Amino acid sequence: MTATEFSPQGAPVDTARGEVAEILAAVRAIQGRLAAGVPQDEAARRLPKDSVTAVRRTGLPILRVPASYGGPGGSLRDLFGAIISIATADPNLAQGLRSHFGFIERLLGMVSPGAERAREWWLPEVLAGKLFGLASAELGVVSPADWTTSLHPGADGALVLDGRKYYSTGGLFADSIEVIAAAGEGKLVSLMVPADREGVTLVDDFDAMGQRTTASGTTIFTGVRVEPDEILEELDWTDPDRPLDYLGGFYQLYLASVAAGIAINVFGDAADYVRHRARPAVHGLTGDAVTDPYILEAVGEIGALAYGAEAVVLRAADSLDAAAVSAPGDAAVVVAAIDVAKAQLVAHRAAIEAGQRIFDTGGASATSDKLNLSRHWRNARTIANHNPLAYKARATGDFAVNGAVPPRSGYF
Repeated sequence: MTATEFSPQGAPVDTARGEVAEILAAVRAIQGRLAAGVPQDEAARRLPKDSVTAVRRTGLPILRVPASYGGPGGSLRDLFGAIISIATADPNLAQGLRSHFGFIERLLGMVSPGAERAREWWLPEVLAGKLFGLASAELGVVSPADWTTSLHPGADGALVLDGRKYYSTGGLFADSIEVIAAAGEGKLVSLMVPADREGVTLVDDFDAMGQRTTASGTTIFTGVRVEPDEILEELDWTDPDRPLDYLGGFYQLYLASVAAGIAINVFGDAADYVRHRARPAVHGLTGDAVTDPYILEAVGEIGALAYGAEAVVLRAADSLDAAAVSAPGDAAVVVAAIDVAKAQLVAHRAAIEAGQRIFDTGGASATSDKLNLSRHWRNARTIANHNPLAYKARATGDFAVNGAVPPRSGYF
């Protein structure tokens, strides 16, 4: 199988693409490059645009495109392993790519009328090197599942998009943006518009305490013309009777993968700090930090947290791979949703705890802004706040005790 290699701009180069293993090896090979300068860039809120270019060149953005459409056909375990690698270097970059991979997964899982036409239209765009963002969530609505952004007929009868979206993760990296909009008569639709189309405004105004450089700013649509073939599908997310599919689990396990990468990053930084910077307490048991038993205990516990976080994410990815080839509502899909919830509980809590424990490896100097070690806890806490972990635990317990199907929500 061959596919397309990418230039820095995402334009195709007439060179053979490697197999899945080569793509994953290429991701691992650039890990050090992606990590360079991250503490300083995070502190200054500089978007990792050069790193996005580097990831494009590995071929990772096409990993999940099936061989039948000309892609490598990588598994979800392959993808989440790669996302953990990227997040270990820069969790902001990893999350900034979530919308792109989510869009591909949407295409692969679509069963609505016109699904095959959508795949035949958009998967070649993925193979051509395009990156995709998402503009879904809005401020000022009752719940995250409400939308005021509208797709409606304009004065000349053409379709026009108007609205304002917040948390447009990856939008500032993207070539095209998927938008969720109300289309009248209670309908909700998904559509795709080029990021540079007239009337589209991208604002870098994301102000969270962590994950500051995920390109998650505001996207404004003002009289944006939409072509009929840019409408992907009508959505039924509010239908309580729709069968559970694996896509919600995909989006949630992606966040857990980022959390696992954060925990691994903390482990590396903790060991490095102890080797090169830490000093023992005046009343410590040894004369240096590298042999102090309590400092070593802290580093060891961080390592165990990181190991566990990565392990549960990859195990849940196996469940999600099985769900991806099963019909919505099948037992494999339900099991995967619960396995993802378990993985989130472990990975997010591990990353938060690891981000806190790194400060047990040193004294007050460990809190220096020059080191920016606080970014680990801030990033982990911000990622975990995307969805309440208490509901993951409740659903897991309800399934174990009562066999209850977890919520049919992309946010679960």
